[in-house]
Amino acid sequence: MHEQPCVHYPEGVPRELPLCSETLVDMLARSARRFSRRPALYFFGKTVSYRECHELVERFASGLATLGIRKGDRVALCLPNSPQAVIAYFGILRAGGIVVACNPTYTEHELSHQLRDAGARAIVVFDQMYQKIEHLNLELIIVTRITDFMTTIARYMYHHRNGHRSPEIPIGGTTLWFHDVLHQAIPVEPENLPVVVPDDIAVLQYTGGITGVSKGAELRHRNLTANIQQLISWFSPAERVESFLAALPLFHVFGMTVTQNICLAVGGCMVLVPDPRNMPVLLTLLRKTQPTVITLVPAFVRKLLEHCDAKDFTATRFVICGGASLSYELLKKFKERTGHMIVEGYGLSEASPVTHCNLPRGLSVKRSIGLPIANTESKIVDAAGQEVPDGEVGELWVRGPQVMERYWNNPVETANVVKPGGWLATGDMARIDQDGFYYIVDRKKDMILSTSGFNVYPSEIEHVLLLHPLVREAAVIGVQVTDGCEAIKAFIVLKVETVSVEDLLGHCRHYLASYKMPKHIEFRTELPQSILGKMLRRVLRVEERGRLQINGETPHRINSQILAGQNISGCKAGQ
Repeated sequence: MHEQPCVHYPEGVPRELPLCSETLVDMLARSARRFSRRPALYFFGKTVSYRECHELVERFASGLATLGIRKGDRVALCLPNSPQAVIAYFGILRAGGIVVACNPTYTEHELSHQLRDAGARAIVVFDQMYQKIEHLNLELIIVTRITDFMTTIARYMYHHRNGHRSPEIPIGGTTLWFHDVLHQAIPVEPENLPVVVPDDIAVLQYTGGITGVSKGAELRHRNLTANIQQLISWFSPAERVESFLAALPLFHVFGMTVTQNICLAVGGCMVLVPDPRNMPVLLTLLRKTQPTVITLVPAFVRKLLEHCDAKDFTATRFVICGGASLSYELLKKFKERTGHMIVEGYGLSEASPVTHCNLPRGLSVKRSIGLPIANTESKIVDAAGQEVPDGEVGELWVRGPQVMERYWNNPVETANVVKPGGWLATGDMARIDQDGFYYIVDRKKDMILSTSGFNVYPSEIEHVLLLHPLVREAAVIGVQVTDGCEAIKAFIVLKVETVSVEDLLGHCRHYLASYKMPKHIEFRTELPQSILGKMLRRVLRVEERGRLQINGETPHRINSQILAGQNISGCKAGQ
Protein backbone atom coordinates (compact mmCIF):
# COMPACT_ATOMS: atom_id res chain seq x y z
CA MET A 1 0.00 0.00 0.00
CA HIS A 2 1.02 3.59 -0.64
CA GLU A 3 0.46 5.74 2.42
CA GLN A 4 -0.33 9.35 1.49
CA PRO A 5 1.11 12.01 3.78
CA CYS A 6 -1.64 13.46 6.01
CA VAL A 7 -0.51 16.97 5.08
CA HIS A 8 -2.37 16.61 1.78
CA TYR A 9 -5.74 15.96 3.36
CA PRO A 10 -8.25 18.77 3.98
CA GLU A 11 -7.86 20.47 7.34
CA GLY A 12 -9.94 18.67 9.94
CA VAL A 13 -10.36 15.53 7.83
CA PRO A 14 -8.59 12.43 9.17
CA ARG A 15 -7.66 9.44 7.07
CA GLU A 16 -10.01 7.34 9.22
CA LEU A 17 -13.46 8.41 10.40
CA PRO A 18 -15.56 6.73 13.10
CA LEU A 19 -18.46 5.85 10.79
CA CYS A 20 -21.96 5.43 12.16
CA SER A 21 -23.65 2.34 10.71
CA GLU A 22 -27.20 3.42 9.95
CA THR A 23 -29.87 3.28 7.26
CA LEU A 24 -31.00 5.96 4.83
CA VAL A 25 -34.38 5.77 6.58
CA ASP A 26 -32.69 6.67 9.90
CA MET A 27 -30.78 9.48 8.22
CA LEU A 28 -33.91 11.16 6.84
CA ALA A 29 -35.82 10.72 10.11
CA ARG A 30 -32.99 12.37 12.03
CA SER A 31 -32.89 15.30 9.60
CA ALA A 32 -36.67 15.68 9.89
CA ARG A 33 -36.31 15.99 13.68
CA ARG A 34 -33.35 18.37 13.56
CA PHE A 35 -34.43 20.57 10.66
CA SER A 36 -38.21 20.17 10.73
CA ARG A 37 -39.03 23.72 9.55
CA ARG A 38 -36.23 24.07 7.05
CA PRO A 39 -37.03 23.73 3.34
CA ALA A 40 -35.96 20.31 2.08
CA LEU A 41 -37.20 20.56 -1.52
CA TYR A 42 -37.79 23.50 -3.84
CA PHE A 43 -39.70 22.86 -7.06
CA PHE A 44 -40.90 25.68 -9.31
CA GLY A 45 -41.96 27.97 -6.48
CA LYS A 46 -43.22 25.25 -4.13
CA THR A 47 -41.28 24.46 -0.98
CA VAL A 48 -41.56 21.22 1.00
CA SER A 49 -40.19 21.35 4.54
CA TYR A 50 -38.32 18.52 6.21
CA ARG A 51 -41.32 17.73 8.40
CA GLU A 52 -43.65 17.67 5.38
CA CYS A 53 -41.19 15.59 3.35
CA HIS A 54 -40.87 13.00 6.11
CA GLU A 55 -44.66 12.83 6.56
CA LEU A 56 -45.12 12.27 2.81
CA VAL A 57 -42.46 9.53 2.87
CA GLU A 58 -44.24 7.79 5.76
CA ARG A 59 -47.59 8.02 3.95
CA PHE A 60 -46.14 6.68 0.72
CA ALA A 61 -44.50 3.79 2.58
CA SER A 62 -47.83 3.09 4.27
CA GLY A 63 -49.54 3.11 0.88
CA LEU A 64 -47.01 0.66 -0.57
CA ALA A 65 -47.47 -1.67 2.41
CA THR A 66 -51.25 -1.54 1.98
CA LEU A 67 -50.78 -2.44 -1.68
CA GLY A 68 -48.75 -5.51 -0.79
CA ILE A 69 -45.14 -4.36 -1.03
CA ARG A 70 -43.07 -6.35 1.45
CA LYS A 71 -39.53 -6.20 2.72
CA GLY A 72 -37.04 -7.07 0.00
CA ASP A 73 -39.45 -6.39 -2.88
CA ARG A 74 -37.90 -4.51 -5.77
CA VAL A 75 -39.73 -1.33 -6.79
CA ALA A 76 -38.52 0.51 -9.89
CA LEU A 77 -38.23 4.28 -9.72
CA CYS A 78 -38.35 5.92 -13.13
CA LEU A 79 -38.83 9.66 -12.65
CA PRO A 80 -37.13 12.95 -13.54
CA ASN A 81 -35.95 15.15 -10.67
CA SER A 82 -39.08 16.11 -8.74
CA PRO A 83 -40.52 15.93 -5.21
CA GLN A 84 -42.19 12.65 -6.22
CA ALA A 85 -38.79 11.14 -7.02
CA VAL A 86 -37.46 11.95 -3.55
CA ILE A 87 -40.64 10.92 -1.71
CA ALA A 88 -40.89 7.63 -3.62
CA TYR A 89 -37.18 6.84 -3.14
CA PHE A 90 -37.34 7.13 0.65
CA GLY A 91 -40.89 5.74 0.78
CA ILE A 92 -39.78 2.54 -0.94
CA LEU A 93 -36.90 2.21 1.52
CA ARG A 94 -39.17 2.93 4.50
CA ALA A 95 -41.49 0.15 3.36
CA GLY A 96 -38.50 -2.21 3.35
CA GLY A 97 -38.30 -2.29 -0.44
CA ILE A 98 -35.31 -2.05 -2.75
CA VAL A 99 -35.14 0.88 -5.17
CA VAL A 100 -34.38 -0.13 -8.76
CA ALA A 101 -33.06 3.13 -10.21
CA CYS A 102 -34.20 3.54 -13.85
CA ASN A 103 -33.40 6.12 -16.49
CA PRO A 104 -36.64 7.77 -17.76
CA THR A 105 -35.10 8.14 -21.23
CA TYR A 106 -34.70 4.36 -21.61
CA THR A 107 -36.53 2.56 -24.38
CA GLU A 108 -39.11 -0.12 -23.65
CA HIS A 109 -36.49 -2.76 -24.50
CA GLU A 110 -33.93 -1.32 -22.06
CA LEU A 111 -36.49 -1.00 -19.28
CA SER A 112 -37.79 -4.51 -19.90
CA HIS A 113 -34.32 -6.02 -19.45
CA GLN A 114 -33.61 -4.08 -16.27
CA LEU A 115 -36.97 -4.75 -14.61
CA ARG A 116 -36.89 -8.43 -15.54
CA ASP A 117 -33.35 -8.86 -14.22
CA ALA A 118 -34.26 -7.11 -10.96
CA GLY A 119 -37.52 -9.03 -10.59
CA ALA A 120 -39.35 -5.75 -9.97
CA ARG A 121 -42.92 -6.09 -8.66
CA ALA A 122 -43.86 -2.46 -9.07
CA ILE A 123 -42.81 0.81 -10.70
CA VAL A 124 -43.27 4.50 -9.97
CA VAL A 125 -43.28 6.22 -13.33
CA PHE A 126 -43.79 9.55 -15.08
CA ASP A 127 -47.09 9.65 -17.02
CA GLN A 128 -45.34 10.40 -20.31
CA MET A 129 -43.58 7.03 -20.02
CA TYR A 130 -46.67 4.95 -19.36
CA GLN A 131 -46.82 3.50 -22.87
CA LYS A 132 -43.28 2.13 -22.45
CA ILE A 133 -44.15 0.08 -19.39
CA GLU A 134 -47.86 -0.82 -19.65
CA HIS A 135 -47.04 -4.15 -21.37
CA LEU A 136 -44.25 -5.20 -19.00
CA ASN A 137 -46.45 -7.36 -16.77
CA LEU A 138 -45.84 -5.48 -13.51
CA GLU A 139 -48.07 -6.13 -10.50
CA LEU A 140 -48.35 -2.44 -9.61
CA ILE A 141 -47.88 0.76 -11.62
CA ILE A 142 -47.91 4.10 -9.78
CA VAL A 143 -48.16 7.06 -12.15
CA THR A 144 -47.39 10.72 -11.51
CA ARG A 145 -47.36 13.92 -13.54
CA ILE A 146 -44.46 16.36 -13.54
CA THR A 147 -46.93 19.08 -12.50
CA ASP A 148 -48.35 17.27 -9.45
CA PHE A 149 -46.23 19.19 -6.92
CA MET A 150 -46.16 22.53 -8.74
CA THR A 151 -47.99 25.61 -7.56
CA THR A 152 -51.13 26.52 -9.50
CA ILE A 153 -49.41 29.32 -11.41
CA ALA A 154 -46.36 27.17 -12.17
CA ARG A 155 -48.65 24.38 -13.44
CA TYR A 156 -50.48 26.85 -15.69
CA MET A 157 -47.23 28.28 -17.07
CA TYR A 158 -45.83 24.77 -17.65
CA HIS A 159 -48.85 23.71 -19.70
CA HIS A 160 -48.86 27.02 -21.55
CA ARG A 161 -45.20 26.69 -22.55
CA ASN A 162 -45.11 22.96 -23.24
CA GLY A 163 -48.57 22.41 -24.65
CA HIS A 164 -48.80 18.68 -23.94
CA ARG A 165 -51.28 17.12 -21.53
CA SER A 166 -51.19 13.85 -19.64
CA PRO A 167 -51.90 10.85 -21.89
CA GLU A 168 -54.98 8.73 -21.32
CA ILE A 169 -54.10 6.22 -18.60
CA PRO A 170 -56.53 3.50 -17.47
CA ILE A 171 -56.47 4.16 -13.73
CA GLY A 172 -57.76 1.29 -11.61
CA GLY A 173 -56.76 -2.25 -10.77
CA THR A 174 -52.99 -2.42 -10.89
CA THR A 175 -52.53 1.21 -12.05
CA LEU A 176 -52.84 4.04 -9.53
CA TRP A 177 -52.08 7.74 -9.31
CA PHE A 178 -49.22 8.76 -7.02
CA HIS A 179 -51.47 11.12 -5.04
CA ASP A 180 -54.00 8.33 -4.48
CA VAL A 181 -51.28 6.17 -2.92
CA LEU A 182 -50.41 9.09 -0.64
CA HIS A 183 -53.92 10.06 0.38
CA GLN A 184 -56.29 7.12 -0.08
CA ALA A 185 -54.38 4.04 1.06
CA ILE A 186 -55.34 2.50 4.41
CA PRO A 187 -52.87 3.88 6.97
CA VAL A 188 -50.28 1.50 8.41
CA GLU A 189 -48.93 2.37 11.82
CA PRO A 190 -45.16 3.08 11.72
CA GLU A 191 -44.47 0.27 14.17
CA ASN A 192 -46.15 -2.14 11.73
CA LEU A 193 -43.82 -1.25 8.87
CA PRO A 194 -40.77 -3.51 8.42
CA VAL A 195 -37.61 -2.92 10.43
CA VAL A 196 -34.86 -1.80 8.03
CA VAL A 197 -31.26 -2.52 9.04
CA PRO A 198 -27.93 -1.22 7.65
CA ASP A 199 -27.10 -4.52 5.96
CA ASP A 200 -30.31 -4.51 3.89
CA ILE A 201 -29.99 -3.75 0.17
CA ALA A 202 -31.24 -0.21 -0.47
CA VAL A 203 -30.65 0.27 -4.20
CA LEU A 204 -29.97 -1.84 -7.27
CA GLN A 205 -27.88 0.58 -9.33
CA TYR A 206 -27.70 -0.76 -12.86
CA THR A 207 -24.51 -0.10 -14.75
CA GLY A 208 -22.55 -1.25 -17.77
CA GLY A 209 -19.72 -0.39 -15.43
CA ILE A 210 -16.54 -2.37 -15.33
CA THR A 211 -17.27 -5.07 -17.91
CA GLY A 212 -19.88 -3.39 -20.12
CA VAL A 213 -22.65 -5.92 -19.34
CA SER A 214 -25.69 -4.32 -17.65
CA LYS A 215 -26.02 -5.59 -14.08
CA GLY A 216 -27.29 -4.31 -10.76
CA ALA A 217 -24.78 -3.24 -8.14
CA GLU A 218 -26.19 -4.11 -4.71
CA LEU A 219 -25.78 -0.95 -2.67
CA ARG A 220 -26.68 -1.57 0.94
CA HIS A 221 -27.83 1.09 3.36
CA ARG A 222 -24.45 0.94 5.12
CA ASN A 223 -22.60 1.46 1.80
CA LEU A 224 -24.61 4.57 0.93
CA THR A 225 -24.60 6.11 4.41
CA ALA A 226 -20.85 5.51 4.70
CA ASN A 227 -20.25 7.45 1.49
CA ILE A 228 -22.47 10.27 2.78
CA GLN A 229 -20.41 10.54 5.97
CA GLN A 230 -17.12 10.33 4.08
CA LEU A 231 -18.07 13.17 1.73
CA ILE A 232 -19.62 15.43 4.37
CA SER A 233 -16.36 15.24 6.30
CA TRP A 234 -14.33 15.85 3.14
CA PHE A 235 -16.17 18.98 2.06
CA SER A 236 -17.66 20.59 5.12
CA PRO A 237 -16.26 19.76 8.54
CA ALA A 238 -18.02 22.85 9.96
CA GLU A 239 -21.84 22.66 10.00
CA ARG A 240 -23.72 25.33 8.03
CA VAL A 241 -26.88 25.63 5.96
CA GLU A 242 -26.41 24.60 2.33
CA SER A 243 -28.57 24.53 -0.77
CA PHE A 244 -27.88 22.13 -3.65
CA LEU A 245 -28.67 22.61 -7.32
CA ALA A 246 -30.15 19.21 -8.22
CA ALA A 247 -29.64 19.31 -11.98
CA LEU A 248 -27.90 15.93 -12.20
CA PRO A 249 -30.47 13.12 -12.52
CA LEU A 250 -31.23 11.55 -9.15
CA PHE A 251 -31.61 8.10 -10.73
CA HIS A 252 -27.87 8.21 -11.46
CA VAL A 253 -25.61 7.22 -8.58
CA PHE A 254 -23.70 10.53 -8.70
CA GLY A 255 -26.84 12.64 -8.38
CA MET A 256 -28.37 10.22 -5.87
CA THR A 257 -25.46 10.43 -3.41
CA VAL A 258 -23.64 13.70 -4.03
CA THR A 259 -26.79 15.77 -4.51
CA GLN A 260 -29.84 14.13 -2.94
CA ASN A 261 -28.54 12.09 -0.02
CA ILE A 262 -25.84 14.47 1.17
CA CYS A 263 -28.16 17.47 0.89
CA LEU A 264 -30.85 15.81 3.01
CA ALA A 265 -28.28 14.53 5.51
CA VAL A 266 -26.96 18.05 6.25
CA GLY A 267 -30.36 19.77 6.27
CA GLY A 268 -29.89 21.53 2.96
CA CYS A 269 -32.51 22.60 0.44
CA MET A 270 -32.52 20.70 -2.84
CA VAL A 271 -33.42 22.88 -5.86
CA LEU A 272 -34.93 20.29 -8.20
CA VAL A 273 -34.33 20.65 -11.96
CA PRO A 274 -36.34 18.06 -13.94
CA ASP A 275 -34.67 18.72 -17.30
CA PRO A 276 -31.11 20.12 -17.14
CA ARG A 277 -31.07 20.39 -20.94
CA ASN A 278 -33.59 23.22 -20.65
CA MET A 279 -30.97 25.92 -20.16
CA PRO A 280 -33.35 28.90 -19.72
CA VAL A 281 -35.09 27.13 -16.80
CA LEU A 282 -31.78 25.98 -15.32
CA LEU A 283 -30.36 29.50 -15.47
CA THR A 284 -33.51 30.98 -13.94
CA LEU A 285 -33.33 28.58 -11.00
CA LEU A 286 -29.58 29.13 -10.58
CA ARG A 287 -29.97 32.90 -10.46
CA LYS A 288 -33.11 32.92 -8.33
CA THR A 289 -32.05 30.41 -5.67
CA GLN A 290 -28.26 31.01 -5.62
CA PRO A 291 -27.32 27.47 -4.44
CA THR A 292 -24.20 27.00 -2.36
CA VAL A 293 -23.33 23.58 -3.83
CA ILE A 294 -23.48 22.85 -7.55
CA THR A 295 -22.84 19.37 -8.92
CA LEU A 296 -22.04 19.09 -12.61
CA VAL A 297 -20.81 16.86 -15.40
CA PRO A 298 -18.61 18.11 -18.26
CA ALA A 299 -21.54 18.62 -20.64
CA PHE A 300 -23.19 21.00 -18.14
CA VAL A 301 -19.93 22.85 -17.59
CA ARG A 302 -19.71 23.60 -21.31
CA LYS A 303 -23.32 24.82 -21.37
CA LEU A 304 -22.88 27.04 -18.32
CA LEU A 305 -19.78 28.62 -19.83
CA GLU A 306 -21.90 29.75 -22.78
CA HIS A 307 -24.36 31.61 -20.54
CA CYS A 308 -22.97 32.33 -17.05
CA ASP A 309 -20.52 34.65 -15.36
CA ALA A 310 -19.32 35.36 -11.82
CA LYS A 311 -22.53 37.04 -10.60
CA ASP A 312 -24.42 33.77 -11.08
CA PHE A 313 -22.18 32.08 -8.48
CA THR A 314 -22.00 34.68 -5.73
CA ALA A 315 -23.31 32.29 -3.04
CA THR A 316 -21.51 29.21 -4.34
CA ARG A 317 -19.11 27.40 -2.02
CA PHE A 318 -18.40 24.25 -4.01
CA VAL A 319 -18.67 23.32 -7.68
CA ILE A 320 -18.22 19.55 -7.95
CA CYS A 321 -17.80 17.66 -11.21
CA GLY A 322 -17.81 13.95 -11.95
CA GLY A 323 -19.09 11.39 -14.43
CA ALA A 324 -16.20 12.01 -16.83
CA SER A 325 -12.90 13.88 -16.79
CA LEU A 326 -12.80 17.59 -17.55
CA SER A 327 -10.30 19.02 -19.97
CA TYR A 328 -7.82 21.48 -18.49
CA GLU A 329 -9.16 24.08 -20.93
CA LEU A 330 -12.67 23.79 -19.44
CA LEU A 331 -11.31 23.96 -15.89
CA LYS A 332 -9.34 27.07 -16.74
CA LYS A 333 -12.22 28.78 -18.53
CA PHE A 334 -14.63 28.07 -15.69
CA LYS A 335 -12.23 29.55 -13.13
CA GLU A 336 -11.66 32.64 -15.26
CA ARG A 337 -15.37 33.14 -15.97
CA THR A 338 -16.87 32.41 -12.56
CA GLY A 339 -14.02 32.72 -10.08
CA HIS A 340 -14.58 29.17 -8.87
CA MET A 341 -12.29 26.17 -9.09
CA ILE A 342 -14.14 22.98 -10.01
CA VAL A 343 -13.47 20.11 -7.61
CA GLU A 344 -13.20 16.85 -9.56
CA GLY A 345 -13.77 13.46 -8.03
CA TYR A 346 -13.83 9.84 -9.06
CA GLY A 347 -16.20 7.03 -8.39
CA LEU A 348 -18.29 4.25 -9.86
CA SER A 349 -21.70 2.72 -9.25
CA GLU A 350 -20.12 -0.23 -7.47
CA ALA A 351 -18.73 2.16 -4.81
CA SER A 352 -21.81 4.23 -3.96
CA PRO A 353 -20.06 6.03 -5.89
CA VAL A 354 -17.14 8.17 -4.61
CA THR A 355 -13.70 6.77 -3.78
CA HIS A 356 -11.35 9.67 -4.64
CA CYS A 357 -11.66 13.43 -4.67
CA ASN A 358 -9.55 16.51 -5.16
CA LEU A 359 -9.21 18.95 -2.31
CA PRO A 360 -12.10 21.39 -1.94
CA ARG A 361 -9.72 24.13 -0.82
CA GLY A 362 -6.07 24.86 -1.31
CA LEU A 363 -3.89 22.55 -3.37
CA SER A 364 -5.37 21.51 -6.71
CA VAL A 365 -3.58 19.02 -8.91
CA LYS A 366 -4.18 19.33 -12.65
CA ARG A 367 -5.94 16.33 -14.25
CA SER A 368 -5.76 14.34 -11.01
CA ILE A 369 -8.75 12.58 -9.44
CA GLY A 370 -7.23 13.54 -6.09
CA LEU A 371 -6.73 11.36 -3.04
CA PRO A 372 -8.68 8.43 -1.62
CA ILE A 373 -11.40 9.80 0.66
CA ALA A 374 -11.47 8.84 4.34
CA ASN A 375 -11.62 5.13 5.20
CA THR A 376 -10.77 4.25 1.59
CA GLU A 377 -7.75 2.30 0.39
CA SER A 378 -6.54 2.16 -3.20
CA LYS A 379 -3.66 0.67 -5.11
CA ILE A 380 -2.37 0.30 -8.67
CA VAL A 381 -1.78 -3.29 -9.77
CA ASP A 382 -0.52 -5.21 -12.77
CA ALA A 383 -2.30 -8.04 -14.62
CA ALA A 384 -1.32 -10.46 -11.84
CA GLY A 385 -2.79 -8.24 -9.11
CA GLN A 386 0.64 -7.13 -7.82
CA GLU A 387 1.27 -3.48 -6.95
CA VAL A 388 3.37 -1.53 -9.42
CA PRO A 389 5.93 1.18 -8.52
CA ASP A 390 4.77 4.80 -8.20
CA GLY A 391 4.43 6.43 -11.59
CA GLU A 392 3.74 3.23 -13.51
CA VAL A 393 0.35 2.55 -15.08
CA GLY A 394 -1.82 -0.33 -13.85
CA GLU A 395 -5.40 -1.08 -12.89
CA LEU A 396 -6.91 0.88 -10.01
CA TRP A 397 -8.25 -1.27 -7.16
CA VAL A 398 -10.22 0.24 -4.27
CA ARG A 399 -11.51 -0.96 -0.91
CA GLY A 400 -13.73 0.74 1.65
CA PRO A 401 -17.09 0.72 3.46
CA GLN A 402 -18.83 2.25 0.43
CA VAL A 403 -17.84 -0.61 -1.91
CA MET A 404 -20.49 -3.19 -2.85
CA GLU A 405 -20.17 -6.87 -2.02
CA ARG A 406 -21.70 -8.24 -5.21
CA TYR A 407 -23.87 -7.77 -8.28
CA TRP A 408 -27.50 -8.82 -8.08
CA ASN A 409 -27.91 -12.50 -9.06
CA ASN A 410 -24.67 -12.42 -11.05
CA PRO A 411 -21.87 -14.44 -9.41
CA VAL A 412 -19.82 -14.61 -12.63
CA GLU A 413 -19.59 -10.82 -13.06
CA THR A 414 -19.07 -10.44 -9.31
CA ALA A 415 -16.06 -12.77 -9.43
CA ASN A 416 -14.60 -10.71 -12.27
CA VAL A 417 -14.44 -7.51 -10.24
CA VAL A 418 -14.57 -8.33 -6.51
CA LYS A 419 -11.15 -9.65 -5.53
CA PRO A 420 -9.95 -11.43 -2.36
CA GLY A 421 -9.85 -9.14 0.64
CA GLY A 422 -12.77 -7.03 -0.54
CA TRP A 423 -10.85 -5.18 -3.27
CA LEU A 424 -12.87 -3.86 -6.20
CA ALA A 425 -11.08 -3.97 -9.56
CA THR A 426 -12.36 -0.79 -11.20
CA GLY A 427 -11.34 -1.51 -14.78
CA ASP A 428 -9.67 1.91 -14.94
CA MET A 429 -6.00 2.23 -15.77
CA ALA A 430 -4.33 4.72 -13.47
CA ARG A 431 -1.09 5.88 -11.90
CA ILE A 432 -0.04 7.50 -8.63
CA ASP A 433 2.50 10.29 -8.20
CA GLN A 434 5.08 10.77 -5.45
CA ASP A 435 2.64 12.86 -3.39
CA GLY A 436 -0.08 10.22 -3.41
CA PHE A 437 -2.35 11.83 -6.01
CA TYR A 438 -4.08 9.49 -8.46
CA TYR A 439 -4.53 9.97 -12.21
CA ILE A 440 -6.89 8.02 -14.46
CA VAL A 441 -5.16 7.13 -17.73
CA ASP A 442 -8.06 5.33 -19.43
CA ARG A 443 -10.54 2.51 -19.22
CA LYS A 444 -8.86 -0.89 -19.29
CA LYS A 445 -11.30 -2.12 -21.94
CA ASP A 446 -10.67 0.99 -24.10
CA MET A 447 -6.91 0.48 -24.25
CA ILE A 448 -5.71 -0.02 -27.83
CA LEU A 449 -2.99 -2.51 -28.73
CA SER A 450 -1.52 -0.67 -31.71
CA THR A 451 -0.03 -2.33 -34.79
CA SER A 452 3.36 -1.33 -33.40
CA GLY A 453 2.75 -3.59 -30.40
CA PHE A 454 2.55 -0.73 -27.89
CA ASN A 455 -0.42 0.00 -25.63
CA VAL A 456 -2.18 3.24 -26.53
CA TYR A 457 -4.69 5.04 -24.31
CA PRO A 458 -7.48 6.81 -26.25
CA SER A 459 -7.88 9.59 -23.68
CA GLU A 460 -4.31 10.79 -24.33
CA ILE A 461 -5.03 11.20 -28.05
CA GLU A 462 -8.40 12.79 -27.35
CA HIS A 463 -6.74 15.31 -25.05
CA VAL A 464 -4.27 16.24 -27.79
CA LEU A 465 -7.02 16.61 -30.38
CA LEU A 466 -8.97 18.89 -28.03
CA LEU A 467 -5.95 21.16 -27.80
CA HIS A 468 -6.57 22.08 -31.45
CA PRO A 469 -8.46 25.40 -31.41
CA LEU A 470 -11.02 24.26 -34.00
CA VAL A 471 -11.93 20.89 -32.42
CA ARG A 472 -15.04 20.87 -30.21
CA GLU A 473 -15.24 17.16 -29.34
CA ALA A 474 -13.10 14.09 -29.98
CA ALA A 475 -13.36 10.37 -29.37
CA VAL A 476 -10.81 7.66 -30.19
CA ILE A 477 -11.27 3.90 -30.56
CA GLY A 478 -9.28 0.96 -31.86
CA VAL A 479 -10.34 -0.76 -35.08
CA GLN A 480 -9.11 -4.32 -35.45
CA VAL A 481 -6.74 -4.72 -38.40
CA THR A 482 -4.91 -7.96 -37.59
CA ASP A 483 -5.33 -10.59 -34.92
CA GLY A 484 -4.78 -8.86 -31.61
CA CYS A 485 -3.79 -5.49 -33.12
CA GLU A 486 -5.82 -2.35 -33.77
CA ALA A 487 -5.52 0.82 -35.79
CA ILE A 488 -6.33 4.13 -34.13
CA LYS A 489 -9.47 5.87 -35.37
CA ALA A 490 -10.52 9.36 -34.28
CA PHE A 491 -14.02 10.83 -34.48
CA ILE A 492 -14.06 14.63 -34.56
CA VAL A 493 -16.72 17.32 -34.07
CA LEU A 494 -15.48 20.68 -35.33
CA LYS A 495 -16.24 24.22 -34.18
CA VAL A 496 -16.16 25.36 -37.83
CA GLU A 497 -17.39 23.85 -41.07
CA THR A 498 -14.15 22.34 -42.35
CA VAL A 499 -10.64 21.58 -41.19
CA SER A 500 -8.23 19.53 -43.26
CA VAL A 501 -7.12 16.13 -42.06
CA GLU A 502 -3.50 17.11 -42.66
CA ASP A 503 -3.92 20.10 -40.37
CA LEU A 504 -5.15 17.82 -37.57
CA LEU A 505 -2.41 15.27 -38.15
CA GLY A 506 0.24 17.97 -38.21
CA HIS A 507 -1.10 19.20 -34.87
CA CYS A 508 -0.96 15.66 -33.43
CA ARG A 509 2.65 15.14 -34.55
CA HIS A 510 3.75 17.92 -32.18
CA TYR A 511 2.44 15.97 -29.18
CA LEU A 512 2.31 12.27 -30.02
CA ALA A 513 4.79 9.53 -30.86
CA SER A 514 4.28 8.03 -34.31
CA TYR A 515 2.62 4.86 -32.99
CA LYS A 516 -0.04 6.99 -31.24
CA MET A 517 -1.00 8.87 -34.40
CA PRO A 518 -4.57 8.36 -35.67
CA LYS A 519 -4.61 6.22 -38.79
CA HIS A 520 -8.11 7.26 -39.66
CA ILE A 521 -10.19 10.39 -38.95
CA GLU A 522 -13.95 10.71 -39.35
CA PHE A 523 -15.80 14.00 -39.00
CA ARG A 524 -19.22 14.05 -37.35
CA THR A 525 -21.78 16.61 -36.26
CA GLU A 526 -22.16 14.95 -32.84
CA LEU A 527 -20.77 12.09 -30.79
CA PRO A 528 -22.70 9.61 -28.64
CA GLN A 529 -22.81 10.60 -24.99
CA SER A 530 -24.51 9.35 -21.86
CA ILE A 531 -27.07 11.49 -20.08
CA LEU A 532 -24.20 12.75 -17.91
CA GLY A 533 -22.12 13.77 -20.91
CA LYS A 534 -19.68 10.85 -20.79
CA MET A 535 -18.35 9.90 -24.22
CA LEU A 536 -19.68 6.47 -25.20
CA ARG A 537 -16.80 4.86 -27.03
CA ARG A 538 -18.55 1.50 -26.91
CA VAL A 539 -21.32 2.90 -29.14
CA LEU A 540 -18.72 3.97 -31.68
CA ARG A 541 -17.15 0.52 -31.57
CA VAL A 542 -20.52 -1.16 -32.15
CA GLU A 543 -21.26 1.23 -35.04
CA GLU A 544 -17.87 0.52 -36.56
CA ARG A 545 -18.32 -3.24 -36.36
CA GLY A 546 -21.77 -2.91 -37.92
CA ARG A 547 -20.41 -0.77 -40.76
CA LEU A 548 -17.72 -3.32 -41.51
CA GLN A 549 -20.23 -6.16 -41.58
CA ILE A 550 -22.56 -4.27 -43.88
CA ASN A 551 -19.71 -3.43 -46.23
CA GLY A 552 -18.38 -6.97 -46.08
CA GLU A 553 -14.94 -5.74 -45.05
CA THR A 554 -12.51 -7.99 -43.24
CA PRO A 555 -9.84 -6.84 -40.79
CA HIS A 556 -7.15 -7.67 -43.35
CA ARG A 557 -8.77 -5.48 -46.02
CA ILE A 558 -9.07 -2.58 -43.59
CA ASN A 559 -5.44 -2.95 -42.66
CA SER A 560 -4.40 -2.79 -46.31
CA GLN A 561 -6.44 0.34 -46.92
CA ILE A 562 -5.10 2.14 -43.88
CA LEU A 563 -1.48 1.27 -44.52
CA ALA A 564 -1.87 2.31 -48.14
CA GLY A 565 -3.17 5.71 -46.99
CA GLN A 566 -6.43 5.25 -48.87
CA ASN A 567 -9.62 7.15 -48.15
CA ILE A 568 -12.08 5.34 -45.90
CA SER A 569 -15.49 6.93 -45.12
CA GLY A 570 -14.39 10.06 -46.92
CA CYS A 571 -11.32 10.83 -44.81
CA LYS A 572 -7.69 10.48 -45.68
CA ALA A 573 -5.76 8.18 -43.43
CA GLY A 574 -2.72 9.34 -41.50
CA GLN A 575 0.81 8.32 -42.24
